[in-house]
Amino acid sequence: MDPTTTTKIRPVFNCSLKTGGGLSLNEAAYSGVNLTGDILKLLLAFRTNHYILLADIRHAFLTIHLKSEADKNRFCFFLREGSFLRCFRYTTLSFGFTSSPFILGCILKLHAAKYPLDACRQMMAEKFYVDNLVASVADRNDLFSLYSLVRECLQEGGFIIQSCNTNCETLRARMEKDSMLSTHGEQWEKVLGYRYSPLTEELFVPHTECDANASSKRSILSETAKVFDPLSLYLPVTIRSRILIRAMWKGGMGWDDIASPAIQSVWRELAGELSRLGDLHFDRRTIVPELPGEMHIFCDASKDAYGMAVYIVQGGSQRP
Repeated sequence: MDPTTTTKIRPVFNCSLKTGGGLSLNEAAYSGVNLTGDILKLLLAFRTNHYILLADIRHAFLTIHLKSEADKNRFCFFLREGSFLRCFRYTTLSFGFTSSPFILGCILKLHAAKYPLDACRQMMAEKFYVDNLVASVADRNDLFSLYSLVRECLQEGGFIIQSCNTNCETLRARMEKDSMLSTHGEQWEKVLGYRYSPLTEELFVPHTECDANASSKRSILSETAKVFDPLSLYLPVTIRSRILIRAMWKGGMGWDDIASPAIQSVWRELAGELSRLGDLHFDRRTIVPELPGEMHIFCDASKDAYGMAVYIVQGGSQRP
C-alpha cells in the first residue's frame, strides 16, 4: 500500500459495469462539464515561484451531502449480520460515479465565489485538481497568509484540509504544530502523478518495474503506460516506446499476437531504461519571478519523430 495515501480504505462503486448488453450507469448518466483543473497548467505553475503549498481535502466526496430523499437511496450496499442482510445507503457523493468530480468542482467554485476576488479565492477556485491543492507562491508572507485563509474559508464550507506540506521550513514547523503536516513519513509527496521532495526541491516520476518479458502488443502497451509524464520531461526515452508501438500497429499485429524477436529485443532494452527513469530528478523551480528571462526553443525532426525543447534562461542558468 502506498504510504502517502491519506485514505487507506476507500470503497469505490463500479459504475462502469455493464449487464445484459446494456449501458453502464456511467455511460447513461450525465458527467457534467469538465471543471477539473488543467493538469498541465497546474504543473507548469507549480514549477514557478519560490514557495509551494500542497494539501488535500479530507473525504471530499463524502463531505457533500445529498439534499433530496429520492437521491439518498441510489447507491446501496449490504452487510450480513447473522442470517440477516442490512441495507445501507449513501447520503453523500460516492467514488466511481461519473458525476461526482463535476459536482465537487462545481461546489468548490460556488463556495469560492462567496469571497472577495483575491489570491485566496483564486487558489480555491483554480488550484485544485479534484481534491488536491497544488499551488506556488512568490512571497513568503503571502504563503503564510494563504495557508491560514484557505483553511478557514474552506472550513466555512465544511471542507477540511489535511496532509499539508511546503518547501518553507518555518511554515512546515507551523503545520506540524497545527497537526496539519503530512504524517506518512516519506521524503516526497505525490503531485499530479509525479513525486516531489520539499527538502531537495526535486521532481521525478515514481519508480516503476516494467516487465521485460512482455511479448504481445497488449502487454507491451500496458507496460509503457506505467510511466505518466504530462510535462514530457522524460520524452527522450519514452518516445522510443511510442515508436515501438507504432511499428507493431504498422506491422498488422493483433492485440495478443507474439511480437517478432527483433521487437522483443528492442522492448527488453527499453523496459530496463523505463524502469530506471525514477533515478533521474529535475529541479522543481524553473522560473524566478523577479528576474528577466529568455525563452529558447529548439526543434528537430527525423524519419521516426519530431519534437521540440524549451529552455528558460535567467541570470545565466538554464532550466528545461
